[in-house]
Amino acid sequence: MDPYLASLNEMFTTTYRSVLKVEEVMLRYLSNNSLTISEMHMLESIGKLGGDGTITDIAQDLEITPPSVTMAVKRLEKKGYITKDRSSVDGRRVRVRLTEAGRRAETAHRYFHRQMVRAVAGILEPAEREALLSALGRINEFMRQKVEEYDGARRENA
Repeated sequence: MDPYLASLNEMFTTTYRSVLKVEEVMLRYLSNNSLTISEMHMLESIGKLGGDGTITDIAQDLEITPPSVTMAVKRLEKKGYITKDRSSVDGRRVRVRLTEAGRRAETAHRYFHRQMVRAVAGILEPAEREALLSALGRINEFMRQKVEEYDGARRENA
């Protein structure tokens, strides 16, 4: 492999793993080992939806299936991080809300992310900050297009 491409691959892989590891360690500390990263992202989605979120809303936000959300919601409810109730308007719709423990975990997670990006920004020169944002924007757009392309091909072949 071309040395540049090998280095780029190594940096992508290492950075991805490092961010996950830092998040995992922080999560273990904040939740006394009771939350997984996936569950924390579920709490984050529920918090973002402001207590009006349904299973379908959460699934769409996280781009996962409603049955996956249902299973995670059951686990989080047992752990005391969320509550769920049926809509008074449409009994088929289940509203999902954070409990006080869920709000604390979600707030701590948001704080962690703010601190992480501030720390990263703090070690970069202004020109590096701009270059990083530009490059990540282009990478994200490229990845979004690839997901659409591969997902479309998968559906056509199904």
